[in-house]
Amino acid sequence: MRAEKLGANVFSTLSKSIYGHYRKLIIFCYKHRIDFVFSHLQQPNLVAVLSQYFIKASVWPMRHHADDVYLSGNKNALKIDKLINVLSRKILVVSDACKRQMTSLEGVSAEKIILMPLYYNFDFYASCESYDTRLFTDNALNLVSIGRMVDNKNHFDLLKVVKRLTGDGLNIKLVLLDTGPLEAELKKFVNDSDLDDRVFFLGRQTDVTEHICAADLLVHPSISESSPQVIKEAGICHKPVVAVKGIGDVDEYIVNGKNGFLLSRDNIQWELYETLKQIYNERSILIDMGNELDKAVRAKFDSGSATVTYEDIINGSIR
Repeated sequence: MRAEKLGANVFSTLSKSIYGHYRKLIIFCYKHRIDFVFSHLQQPNLVAVLSQYFIKASVWPMRHHADDVYLSGNKNALKIDKLINVLSRKILVVSDACKRQMTSLEGVSAEKIILMPLYYNFDFYASCESYDTRLFTDNALNLVSIGRMVDNKNHFDLLKVVKRLTGDGLNIKLVLLDTGPLEAELKKFVNDSDLDDRVFFLGRQTDVTEHICAADLLVHPSISESSPQVIKEAGICHKPVVAVKGIGDVDEYIVNGKNGFLLSRDNIQWELYETLKQIYNERSILIDMGNELDKAVRAKFDSGSATVTYEDIINGSIR
């Protein structure tokens, strides 16, 4: 594991229930004399905040999602978010979009929330020159889309646009990465639309940058994000993106027409069709746009530019 190579001690455990994880975390903290617990994502955050009353460690949950749970309407997930919000002394969030969701719709005090964006050491990522990117060789416009196959990621709009563009006679190829509950329905749509030679389902991949490098463009029509990692990965691969305006933190570094393309949330399908049709005939613009996105991503998210870090919490600068 990369963390072990960097000198970190890595432990893992399995449990069939929240209670089991909660119990193991308490024992682990006592056994190893843990001073700080930094948890990430919803269920680990729940385990951490429930454990805080029985350990000496200071607990800092970090929330990654913005409005995904709210939009999905999952009652259990909504209850868990509410419980974490109530029990947490402080909550770290990865974007202003997440903070706005919590303060405006979930009743969380802004004083309780600390913004700590996701920073990256981009040296860990291989360059596109490291890969054989000849995935397609027939001069198609090669698209890649990466995201869990759920409603909010909006795969159906993308597939409908690809169907229409290929019906117009355009040579389009699309690679879909990841899996999810809608996968079977999406595959049926592709099959029923005679797109089997145009759309390729490659499942979950450990190295998505290889597939981004092989594409001309990342298409990310998701309507629910906090700080999408795949867009940053596209940037460091020098590939521009199509994303939805106002979703997560994308407006903070994507400039429409300069380093990417932004779609209106209320007109995604039509604007995506028009955008891809324009790009198909002007592919030469993608190189400069990809270079610009690389600059923007590195300027905002490189670990060297971090203004708030875990060290600030550990040394007491943030309480």
